[in-house]
Amino acid sequence: MRWYSPTHNYPNDVAAFDSGVPLALRVVEILGIEQSRAWRTATLNEFRLFFGLIKHEKFEDITPDPKLALKLRQFYDHPDNVELYPGLVVEGTKKVMVPGSGLCPPQTIGKAILSDAATLVRGDRFYTVVCAAICVFDSRIILLRI
Repeated sequence: MRWYSPTHNYPNDVAAFDSGVPLALRVVEILGIEQSRAWRTATLNEFRLFFGLIKHEKFEDITPDPKLALKLRQFYDHPDNVELYPGLVVEGTKKVMVPGSGLCPPQTIGKAILSDAATLVRGDRFYTVVCAAICVFDSRIILLRI
């Protein structure tokens, strides 16, 4: 069940979150959120389930910042009601593991980017025109044309 109510006034939902987005782009954020409500897009947890990730059970799972978690709780009442865009903006990043941390995006964004990259490579006709199966027998590689 979504938290959307057409009678509720949402003048500054995004302005309540200090997400690091410049003030000049707040209007763009607000318009994007209103458009996603009109299109009835998935919530953050629905999006995570689509990608095979676990649901956020509490607001502290979404963001480690207690002030942001409190503001999410005040707006959405339950983590299942958090909209996609605000949830993606405030979601906490992965824990840094040294060495080899590399890029540490939030888990949901990282999974979506990797899924999109895999789909682009698999669906690219230039990479899939030549199909060859490789068989290894007695340390020799044999290419089979399919």
